[in-house]
Amino acid sequence: MSNRGEEWEDFSGVVEMHIENYTVKQYGDSPDDQVEGWTAGECMKAISKYANRFATQRRGRLETLRDLVKIAHFACIAYQKLQPSGEEQMKVEEGIT
Repeated sequence: MSNRGEEWEDFSGVVEMHIENYTVKQYGDSPDDQVEGWTAGECMKAISKYANRFATQRRGRLETLRDLVKIAHFACIAYQKLQPSGEEQMKVEEGIT
């Protein structure tokens, strides 16, 4: 596995634990959570909100790290809401246009 692949493995584990230990406990789980009714576009708006906060860094390092995890989680939800076909997913995975 590449170094970037290993970094993703580590990071995705952090995202997973955040989902399990905070998000699901706070907001519930699919299909009964708040974001179930959101569109992919609304998920992207949430990503923008957290990305814009990154520039200010007024909330401290821990909240900045947490915001990056939230961005990844909302990206995952948006991806799932777009319901890619098997062919589309394969093309994304393999970098095919």
